[in-house]
Amino acid sequence: MIPSVAGWLSRWAAGWRQRRAIRARVRAQEERRADALAAAGLSPLERLLFWWDRDPTPDPPEREIRALEQRYSVRLPEDFRRYLLAAMPHGNEWDAEGTRWFPLADIKSLREECADWDTVSALDSDKLLVFADFLIWCYAWAIDCSDTANRGRIALITGNDHYVAESFDEFLDRYLRDDGALHR
Repeated sequence: MIPSVAGWLSRWAAGWRQRRAIRARVRAQEERRADALAAAGLSPLERLLFWWDRDPTPDPPEREIRALEQRYSVRLPEDFRRYLLAAMPHGNEWDAEGTRWFPLADIKSLREECADWDTVSALDSDKLLVFADFLIWCYAWAIDCSDTANRGRIALITGNDHYVAESFDEFLDRYLRDDGALHR
């Protein structure tokens, strides 16, 4: 009986230390977010980089970005282009909120990204480029790259797709402020 109690106590203590370390990381991320939001004069992109604790990309992938534009016959909105040049992840990176920001190779049109869905988006899915998803595709966000009045707007992709921000910069600003309207 005593060895099993000792084993249970050991596992409990290990779990307690792990939970304490996770809480400390979450607290540090929240403090960093607050610092990013409080920093005067930063653009939304600079705030995102500050929150992620990353420097701008030293070798921007301009050629790859042009190839993306050619593949989908679009011209990227300038604020989104600046994000891709400065901050785009290079791998399967998740932020503290559970959002996966796609590397350039994973950015696809909505029609291509959701080709196996039974429903079709009411939005122009050939000109919407999906750039991030939340919690392993509970839903995603896409930027409208059309030459219509919706150009540059950010759509929430849920199966009941709709626009949630007027620009990528607005999306970043609201995302950093944890605006719940971006998720519904």
